[in-house]
Amino acid sequence: MNQEQIKEKYLPIGGYILFLAVGLLLFFSAAFLIVFIRTKNTAKIIVPDLIGKSYPEVHNELGRLQLKVRLENKRYPDKTDGIILYQSIRPGREIEAGSKIVLTVNTGLDRLIVPDVRGQSIDSAKANLQKVLSGETYVEMQIGGITYIEPQADQLPNTIIDQIPEPGKNTSAREKVFLLVTKVPSKTKEEFSPVSFQGASFPLVQKSLTRSGIKNRVEEIVNTRVRSENGLVQSARLEGDEVRFKVYYFEPELAIESGYEMFSYEVGDDGDYKAVLEIPNQEEPDVLTLPIALKDGEKFQTVFYRKENVKLTLLDTSDSKVKSKSYESEL
Repeated sequence: MNQEQIKEKYLPIGGYILFLAVGLLLFFSAAFLIVFIRTKNTAKIIVPDLIGKSYPEVHNELGRLQLKVRLENKRYPDKTDGIILYQSIRPGREIEAGSKIVLTVNTGLDRLIVPDVRGQSIDSAKANLQKVLSGETYVEMQIGGITYIEPQADQLPNTIIDQIPEPGKNTSAREKVFLLVTKVPSKTKEEFSPVSFQGASFPLVQKSLTRSGIKNRVEEIVNTRVRSENGLVQSARLEGDEVRFKVYYFEPELAIESGYEMFSYEVGDDGDYKAVLEIPNQEEPDVLTLPIALKDGEKFQTVFYRKENVKLTLLDTSDSKVKSKSYESEL
């Protein structure tokens, strides 16, 4: 076989191999370039020192750093509930945004699931709240206050129809339960005293007054640093035919699954205003307040208890929407 024959036989094969080699070279070059660009553009962050801090206080900061957080729990009764005991990535280390970090959080208090006492008599509910299962032991949940409400046609007297916190909530034994109980019919006329509302859960008080047709408003929201005061009535007074309240409010670091919320809005026109609460999978909204008269520049404000994601809508005299605000869990 002469040289010309060899060229004719192997040249096509060599061209194919050369084409394949060039193609592979281009492919791997492009892949390397893409990886290089992505790696180069990935933001770098410095891991903060989280140990000893309260997880709710750093939750938003971790979100800003784009860290993917996984929580684990350990129980040390002698340490503060909710503080971070351990972090899987040491403080000061430089990592990529979007990295995963495992935080071990202390559950220093007895945790429990709030029992459902709705539909029970007050005596039965008290007995059940004295023995609530927490892990392998029973603990007592204290009753923070009882608010009475006029019963509807299908409701028995002396029966619990609502409670705060709601059934099924995972909480600590330190949290108190507030109850809304139907009144027992009385032959004598009861004297109305707003002072009796002091220390009660305002949302339950407001529900009772609204059902009775008694106008009420929050004239002042009092910021408090004491979490146990959150949502409670500081004071109440009668102004004409209207009960006016000062209500405590504890500003949370982040919105959890449920809890007290506040709403405040300065109206732009004279008129009557009321608030309704739109709840998912419920056709008709809950009426929070009866219409109250406000002048231009006055504030409509209230405190309510959110059991799930909801929307509060402020309506005017013609039931037209003035303002609405959605309240959702940030966890």
